[in-house]
Amino acid sequence: MDTETSITIHPAWSRLFIGCRKNLSVSLLAILFCSLLYYLLGLLSLQYSFVIPGVPIIWLPSGLALFAVLLGGYRMVLVPFLGMSLLVIQKQFPLAMAVGAVVGVTLEVLLPVFFLRVLRFDMKLERIRDVMLFVGLGGVFGPLIPASLAMVGFTEKLGHEVYSVVDAWLTWWLAGSVGCLVLAGFLFVWVTSDKEALTSKCRVFLFSLLSGVAGVSMLSLLGSASGQPSLALFLLVPLIVFAATYCGRQGSSLLSIGATLALLVTMQAVHPDVRAFSSVSVVTLNLALIWMASFTGLVVASAYSERGVGALYAYQAQHDGLTQLLNRTTLERRLERAISSAKLTGRRQVHALMFIDLDDFKLINDQFGHATGDLVLCRLAELLQSQVRSRDAVARLGGDEFVVLLENCSAECSRQMAERIAAKVRGMLIPVGENNCQITASIGVVPVGVDTANLDALLSAADAAHYRAKGGGKNQVHFCCSEQLTDEC
Repeated sequence: MDTETSITIHPAWSRLFIGCRKNLSVSLLAILFCSLLYYLLGLLSLQYSFVIPGVPIIWLPSGLALFAVLLGGYRMVLVPFLGMSLLVIQKQFPLAMAVGAVVGVTLEVLLPVFFLRVLRFDMKLERIRDVMLFVGLGGVFGPLIPASLAMVGFTEKLGHEVYSVVDAWLTWWLAGSVGCLVLAGFLFVWVTSDKEALTSKCRVFLFSLLSGVAGVSMLSLLGSASGQPSLALFLLVPLIVFAATYCGRQGSSLLSIGATLALLVTMQAVHPDVRAFSSVSVVTLNLALIWMASFTGLVVASAYSERGVGALYAYQAQHDGLTQLLNRTTLERRLERAISSAKLTGRRQVHALMFIDLDDFKLINDQFGHATGDLVLCRLAELLQSQVRSRDAVARLGGDEFVVLLENCSAECSRQMAERIAAKVRGMLIPVGENNCQITASIGVVPVGVDTANLDALLSAADAAHYRAKGGGKNQVHFCCSEQLTDEC
């Protein structure tokens, strides 16, 4: 499965990644650049080794490697291979550990990317399914591989102390998991985001939250300098959830990486031997909280995204695509309810149905083009909505046919509204180049009451009424109201 067909990449990045996949020269340059970046991030990460010397507590290159391979193709697997090779040579890792680390970081991205592509993972992270795939395969399964292979070289270094080996293994796994979740999640979200992803108000809100996150991260570590865990970092969870709720996945990912960077900066002030309970570093506990906050933020953001998509689909299923008025199916449901309620009252008219058809609309399309015809329909839809009450229903049946259900409206009230709408339609001028197009409409009005048989009969009566208006010379209103009632409009 090609990356280009499975995800939507921001236009600013699209040409770069397509070039990496199709142009060998561009691909080699990208591999070298990313390998160097992997190497530099690795050097940075190796500076933070607290629980066990030589075992990093955060491994940022894992996120970069997953991002590069998933977007650039399998040839980008050379990035972690080359980058880690440079690191183990410079740091003079034991041979067994070096081989395990190089093979491990290569498989760390190769296997998860393979499964993610098979499962049609979408890097936009707008669905809970995609978030769970990313966290499960990229953030949990992937880092298990290098952690397990690297422990081969640590066995001699740690001796036969089971707890030390387990601590080293867990620390290495958490380091890769946090690096993948925070950095890869941030890159996925921002590369696949639209240009107008964040409004100005959202940017101000995010800046405030980011300041709070940085402050919380720093206070947590500074407060832990005594060796006792701080509860301050637990505030990360609600802060990131707020960002995910109001600013979506962009806000959540930004605060996650902001908290991580603030933690790394403040970590310089903490002595490497600081521990909390059972030889588990306070710093490791804080990173675990960042992992949990990042995961929670992505889940909340995707839940809101799915809810918004569901609401959009529901809206589209009920409304006309061009005019945004109610469609025929939704109108028919409203009419069925109106007919049922009218029959219960026993009155001849409870509601009224107005059928509106533009005069000579085909000539407008032929003379001015379909774009002008669509503009006429949209302007008419806006006019109808502006002239009716909030409880009334305006729908487009199709073509140039519109229907308005006037609920709880007397004969006199419906007459006044129909005449007013007809006059407004006559006054509409649609600009076409340097000229204006004037339109008229034929309107038929029928009552909805105890005598209304069913939906089909009601629509047929309204259609017949509008044809009578057309037969009378067009630009007319024809009423089929049997009597004037005292219902208020």
